Amino acid sequence: MTGALVMAQTVQIMGTVTSSEDGLPLPGVTISVKGTTLGALSGADGKYLISVPSSATTLVFSYIGFKSQEIAIEGKTKVDALLAQDVFKVDEVIVVGYGVQKKREVTGSISTVPGASLSNLAAPSFDASLAGKSSGVQVTTQSGILGLAPRLRIRGVGSISSGTYPLVVVDGVPIFTGDQGGDANTNALGDINPADIESMEILKDGSGTAIYGSRAANGVVLITTKRGSGGKFHVNYNDYFGIASPVKLFDLLGTADFVTISNEKRSNRGQANWASNDGAAYPGKVFDTDWQRAVLKSNAKQQDHNLSFSGSNDKSTYYFSLGYTTQEGVTIPNKMQRYSIRGNADQKVQKWLTIGSSIAITKNDYYGLNTGTNSLSGNIFSAIRQLPNTPIYNPADPTGYNIEPGANLVGKWNNATTIGDNLPNIVYTLKNNVQTSKVFHTIADAYAQFFILPSLNFKTQLGIDNSMT
Repeated sequence: MTGALVMAQTVQIMGTVTSSEDGLPLPGVTISVKGTTLGALSGADGKYLISVPSSATTLVFSYIGFKSQEIAIEGKTKVDALLAQDVFKVDEVIVVGYGVQKKREVTGSISTVPGASLSNLAAPSFDASLAGKSSGVQVTTQSGILGLAPRLRIRGVGSISSGTYPLVVVDGVPIFTGDQGGDANTNALGDINPADIESMEILKDGSGTAIYGSRAANGVVLITTKRGSGGKFHVNYNDYFGIASPVKLFDLLGTADFVTISNEKRSNRGQANWASNDGAAYPGKVFDTDWQRAVLKSNAKQQDHNLSFSGSNDKSTYYFSLGYTTQEGVTIPNKMQRYSIRGNADQKVQKWLTIGSSIAITKNDYYGLNTGTNSLSGNIFSAIRQLPNTPIYNPADPTGYNIEPGANLVGKWNNATTIGDNLPNIVYTLKNNVQTSKVFHTIADAYAQFFILPSLNFKTQLGIDNSMT
């Protein structure tokens, strides 16, 4: 018996892939040997290197948004490719609930908001950044308190008894909306890092929302987070730093005018004066306190940091991110801190099967206050009613603040009577505020997608949205 060992001879081919539109190199182009599973990807400079059998005859160049091109090898060791854009393939694709469609084929009322248009806005949550981004979508910020969810309406209110907020779906998982806090206001949508958002689709009419049933009566916001792309490993870091200040404060009386007008009102009723600025308690010391400025910050700091890692190849994609955000409200002691981590991964197991998973973990700390009219820490309500001829601080009091002895009221100082409405020293109240809410939020999912026919696929998904306050 005789035997022979035959070694297949290979040839290395190199070249550059460029765009016919502008002549720029194309990274991440797939170069494959026709009729085989052999392939390579072009680098950031558009160059590639591939080993092919000596018997190979044709190279196939394919890239999303460009027409595939076949080039005969014909004994060459250098093969350059010039790819032309494919108008059909670059047609915008949008998410429509159970899948995706080309925008020109969509008959319902759907608008798309790219994630890039939100990434440069200094807002604690993405929903606050939607203002003016889409027709028929109304976003109203109800106050300057961080953690208070803005009012979001899509073509008005479509439900009588099931709330007014639209359904929000992240990567196929319906999630909590509204206030999830305890003592301090929290916004459930503030747990989503805006830097992780690839795009948002807003479904406005019945044809787009019908698949979600009654939950979609007020519209649907579909959020797609970032996945790996480009064929190479990418590291991205972005941050911003800003300062917020209050504007258009109430124009209130100073001490001199306040004392004059207050006593005039008393004398017109035949009563004795009660307001004073003669410094009887502390001779020569006249106070003209701006209580609004005392409870507001003129330079509330804001900063945001995001670091992400992403990449892909012909079989898998991945995206990981870390985020840190801290914002001070323009009123003391309001502020928030957010720590976030996200991981998205997809794997093509077979030509007919793709699996993937996503997980996002967020820890949000809100330091808030109750700003209702009759609330102890109603900052502006109380600040505009504090008397300008009384000080904030009093070293003689054990607390160091001007507090009326034997009463939980702001001290009357040189005035004949204490303040009306039974108001406390609002600065002391806010400085000692203990209203906080801490939220630990997890959004995760896993899926398997079966490609049965070119126009038919089946996807099954398991998701969880867990918010602990």
